[in-house]
Amino acid sequence: MSYEFYKVLHIIGLACLLLGFGLGLSYFLLAKGGGGRGLKIWTFALHGVGLALMLVAGFGLLARLGITGGLPDWIYGKLVVWFILALAIMLVKRRPQWFPALAVLIVGLVGYAAKLAITKTL
Repeated sequence: MSYEFYKVLHIIGLACLLLGFGLGLSYFLLAKGGGGRGLKIWTFALHGVGLALMLVAGFGLLARLGITGGLPDWIYGKLVVWFILALAIMLVKRRPQWFPALAVLIVGLVGYAAKLAITKTL
């Protein structure tokens, strides 16, 4: 598959991930008032699908760039960001009142990951 295909898939994964965070906040705030189980399922499904798409597409992009051996440092930086974003849904679930600060952190992490991908430097 083409480089452009993997790039679009990567961005779709990011959209799913961020939508999962938004739905997560909605669910966990509504849960105190009897929020629906369907919203919880969509939250975690979108978050998980987004993470999976981003990981698969990211490695597809690396293959298209010809990076198959030792990974450059900027890739490890992106993997750390991916891991933090994977775990952040737990904080949204357990501490929804922290969401304003988490939102800033999430936006900052996404911006940093974009910087790593564009400049290919830490």
